[in-house]
Formats: sequence, structure tokens, C-alpha cells
Amino acid sequence: MTPGQLAKEIGGGAPKTSRKINTLYRKGLITKEFGTPDDQRRVSLAVTDKGREVLALVGQAYEDWYANHIDEILEINGKLKY
Repeated sequence: MTPGQLAKEIGGGAPKTSRKINTLYRKGLITKEFGTPDDQRRVSLAVTDKGREVLALVGQAYEDWYANHIDEILEINGKLKY
């Protein structure tokens, strides 16, 4: 994935996405590969093993939270008028 593709996916602007990418890169959660045969300016991003571990932990924490709050969520949803 390129930074531009990521910005479109998450709905953020390029500068904001670039700052987030740099933070993830500094923490070792993603890699950056610079240049392709067609375009040396192109940057490709990939999730590292450490990044995958963090994603798994966040996913599990979300599932645990959701499981503990599902009744509350359903109650609130039942009160909403669409």
C-alpha cells in the first residue's frame, strides 16, 4: 500500500497521514520501501511482525470490550430513532 492509498482508506489528508505513517515507522510497526523500477519516488508500506502482534492485541482487546458491553450496546441501539 502506498501513503496515498492509506490516506484514502482512512479518510485523512496527506499531511496527517504522513505524520501517522512516520510514527508507526519509528515504532517499528511498518516498513517503508522506497522506489520501484517505474518510479523512484514511490513509497510502499508494509506491516512488520511487531505491527501484526500489536494489531492482534488491539483486536483482542476490542473483542473483549465488545463482549463485555454487548447488552449495553444493544440497549442503547434499541433507544435510537433512525
